[in-house]
Amino acid sequence: MAAYEGFANLETKGWSDDTISAGYVNMFSSASDMAIPSIVSSIESTGKVLDLCCGQGNVTEALAKAGHDVTGADFSAKMLSYARKSVPGGDFVEADAQDLPFDDGSFDSVVCSFGLMHIPDQPKALAEIRRVLKPSGQFIMTSWCGPDISPVFHVFYSSVQEHGHPSVKMPESPNFHQFANEETANTILSGAGFEVEKQQQVDCFWMLASPEGLAEIFQNGAPRGGYLLSQQPEANNAAIKAAVAEKVRESFSDGDKWRAQLPASLIVARVR
Repeated sequence: MAAYEGFANLETKGWSDDTISAGYVNMFSSASDMAIPSIVSSIESTGKVLDLCCGQGNVTEALAKAGHDVTGADFSAKMLSYARKSVPGGDFVEADAQDLPFDDGSFDSVVCSFGLMHIPDQPKALAEIRRVLKPSGQFIMTSWCGPDISPVFHVFYSSVQEHGHPSVKMPESPNFHQFANEETANTILSGAGFEVEKQQQVDCFWMLASPEGLAEIFQNGAPRGGYLLSQQPEANNAAIKAAVAEKVRESFSDGDKWRAQLPASLIVARVR
């Protein structure tokens, strides 16, 4: 955990920031929400579900509508404020995924939609997830595919690499895309006491009104992207954004809009 202290601070600060939280809700989440139907349909039967890292509560709401007794949990009071407004009467708890305030075996299923990669101590979080699951309980998670597969992340990371100032470095952190790698995900989850039953790719994308919209989403809708752009000198920031926009024009045109694809990985696992 100590090795990722800077990363933990970045995540805490980011998800407490009005601009980042609003940007995620109003811009970024239109892509992540596309994985919701696959998440909901992967749960084998109705029961008690923990929506971990629930953010603004979109997954929580979908699970409740599907007939589940669902609790949403997130460490960010700011994101939970959105959840409570959008899902009145929903059961939401402010909680750290690395130290959950629930009894052993409390849930039939735990869902973590695009959340685990934001957690500094992922082994501890997985141990907590396993602890609060009933025997043979389901764990369902989604994560973003990396730039080797994802056109959006390739465009963004390559532009930062080409035009970013060398002094701007992300704090040391777990590999953001490691759970999208089937072999790596199996190794990590098996070591945490889970058996992976299924891993599949889910098509997610943004329909952009302008090529400049992609850099705006990263700067104003995600802690990591916001950090990598906001810390740049003005000239480097402008160069990165110009490069991103040009690559969007070249690769993502779809009529009078731009379809920016960022595929996700869905994992369905079970407690061994």
